Amino acid sequence: MNAEEFIRRYESGERDFSKVVLKGLQLNHLDLSGINLNQAWLESTCLMGTNLSSANISGANLRFCYLGSANLSNANLSNSQIEVTNFNESNLTNADLTKTFLCDSSLVRMNLTSATIQECNLSGSFCRQTIFLSANWDWNYTDVIFHEAILPNGDIESYNYQPSEAVESLQKRYDSGERIFTFERSVDLTGIRLSGSVLRFWLTQSELRYADLRNCNFEKSHIQTSFFDFADLSGTLFKEAGLADNSFTGVNLSDASFEGAYMEDDDHRCSFEGAIFCRTIMSDGSIRNKGC
Repeated sequence: MNAEEFIRRYESGERDFSKVVLKGLQLNHLDLSGINLNQAWLESTCLMGTNLSSANISGANLRFCYLGSANLSNANLSNSQIEVTNFNESNLTNADLTKTFLCDSSLVRMNLTSATIQECNLSGSFCRQTIFLSANWDWNYTDVIFHEAILPNGDIESYNYQPSEAVESLQKRYDSGERIFTFERSVDLTGIRLSGSVLRFWLTQSELRYADLRNCNFEKSHIQTSFFDFADLSGTLFKEAGLADNSFTGVNLSDASFEGAYMEDDDHRCSFEGAIFCRTIMSDGSIRNKGC
């Protein structure tokens, strides 16, 4: 089913889309409240800012999806299988995640206030400043990464978050006001927060997952075979940068510019699974609005 048919059927009053298959659709900023997506299959589908309040998404499969800033309050996600999906700044207040498999995903600033999180598996997911206030949970978070997460009792927890020496060093310099940084080696910058900085990076096989790199300037940098997965790159400038063979899975590229950048050749292509493109300038100067 394509996006046009899906939207037309919903707007005509249809609500039961159980077992539907949605692949590669852009369903951003829509009102889909109360929809039934029971046992649906969603892959590489973007629902940024979409209203899914009181939706039934139980038993569904989601993979490489983008639900950043989506409203999932009072939604039922029980028994769902969710992998490699971006939930940054989404609202899951009072949602039901009983027996939900929500793994290897980004839950940055996700609001789970009063949610039911029973027998839920969040292995490999990244929870920075995620809100669990008054949540009803009993799951084991041994394999979850917490960074300044707010627990049900109000405590702030950082667990399994072990920033590299490079992150600690750069973060201190950034917090003291420095905004120009140069790196010329492989480095682990997972979770770094450098928004608004000028970055002259020459990196291979490096980690920039979950990084806050909004409005950064990577002009003429060279970054290859590295991972930007779930980073916020909105407004970021990659003009004339060398970027072959990188992963941009689940990344927000709104208002980013790749003008003149070297992105791929026959053997080295970038991956953009589940990424958001909106007013994004591509390497050939074209503007991509697929995710607006």
